Amino acid sequence: MPEESSPTKTSPEESSFLSQPNSDAQGQLTAAVDELLDQLQGKFDNVSKEVFGKLDDMTRRLDELEASLSASGNGDGAATPTK
Repeated sequence: MPEESSPTKTSPEESSFLSQPNSDAQGQLTAAVDELLDQLQGKFDNVSKEVFGKLDDMTRRLDELEASLSASGNGDGAATPTK
C-alpha cells in the first residue's frame, strides 16, 4: 500500500502570516500612492497655470501686434496681407 502524502505542515507563525494580509505594509503602500498622486496633481496644476498664463500673454501680445499693424497700415496706405 503506497504512503499517503500528508499536507505540508506550517508553524502557527507562518500560518497566521500567510492567512492574514500585512495591513501595515498595505497602509504604507496606500499612503505612498496617495502622496504620489497628490504630488502629481500639484505639478499638473502648476503646469496648467503656467500654460494658460503664457497663452493669455501670447493672446495679448498678438492683439497688440494686430492693432499696431492695423494702425500703421491705415496711416501710410501700404497694402496689408490678405488672409
